[in-house]
Amino acid sequence: MKSNRLSVYRTNGYKGTWDGYDETTMDVEQAGAIAPDSNIKTYLAQSNITGMVNSIAAAAGQNVVDSLSLSWGQSEAQVAYEIKQGITPRKYNQILNLLFEQAAAQGISVFTASGDNGAYDGITTGMTKGLSVDTPSNSPYVTSVGGTTLPRTYVVNKKKVTILTERAWGSEFLYPNYIHQRFFSQMDMIQSYFSGGGGGFSKYNATPKYQSGFSGVGTYKATQLWTFKNGQPVRLKHPKQVSGTKSGRNLPDISANADPFTGYSMFVTPKKNSGAKGEWEVSGGTSVVAPQMAAASALMSNNSVGRLGFWNPQIYKFAATSSSPFTPLDSRTNNTNLYYTGQPGKLYNQATGLGTIDFTKLNKAFNG
Repeated sequence: MKSNRLSVYRTNGYKGTWDGYDETTMDVEQAGAIAPDSNIKTYLAQSNITGMVNSIAAAAGQNVVDSLSLSWGQSEAQVAYEIKQGITPRKYNQILNLLFEQAAAQGISVFTASGDNGAYDGITTGMTKGLSVDTPSNSPYVTSVGGTTLPRTYVVNKKKVTILTERAWGSEFLYPNYIHQRFFSQMDMIQSYFSGGGGGFSKYNATPKYQSGFSGVGTYKATQLWTFKNGQPVRLKHPKQVSGTKSGRNLPDISANADPFTGYSMFVTPKKNSGAKGEWEVSGGTSVVAPQMAAASALMSNNSVGRLGFWNPQIYKFAATSSSPFTPLDSRTNNTNLYYTGQPGKLYNQATGLGTIDFTKLNKAFNG
């Protein structure tokens, strides 16, 4: 392993050190673990829309990375509110799409986290009053990465609940525990109940050509667990089974284990004691999976004639073949991101996208 493989670029001369340090640490560690011989360039900036946009512009402009991962984002609902308040430019969505389109034209593979509040992205900000998806994961020029949870046995309300197979990440099977749990605040409650992989339909971006007509795209099946009254979530006593059609960019595109309960070890130096040796923590979230995918892309590009480029137009074609590298998680039951579920017999759903990846097959598809 090269000792000098890590480098830092401070966007607009940003001088901060600890702003979002845990997220940055997680991204670097996950990418570095998957691709231990690859160079990693970290773009540091203010943890807001301006910082993110400027960092993306810097990465695309420098054009030195083969793949790029982003774990920071906001819900479309919050962006709409901030545009109305004059905080965010009205052309924010177009600006991001142009930057990601530039990256795609240059052959850079971009991976974004789809969010960790299930189908209600950003509900912890108080801006979301219903279904919402994450931006920039809603862009048609990025590969949106959703979440799953792995098989495990839990004790829920003094009874064992066993997850037998990998499924969409959603916390609904833990709800019987939460009924008896004491929450210290409304936000504490929301963070527990609304834990899951982001996914759904974008209100800002149309269905891209590579998704148009694809099995499962534009149709959905769902189990409605929540309604909203006076802007607050209210759990339904009797969940409703819902199905229908909808337009807009569907996300995520792919998924992998993101549930903190079946998550990953992360080594972090405490912010308040930078001289300490650090400590191990267990972490999760779709922000863990995005850098994993970026690193896997870098590994596969080593076997090809160059950069793999924008994944999506290619992977949707791969998924429609008899030798598909994807396993659709299409079950209608015990497989939800708190709203959307699998669509039995279809290759895509808004809870997990195309599903999980067999990287041996995907590598062969890219480099065959």
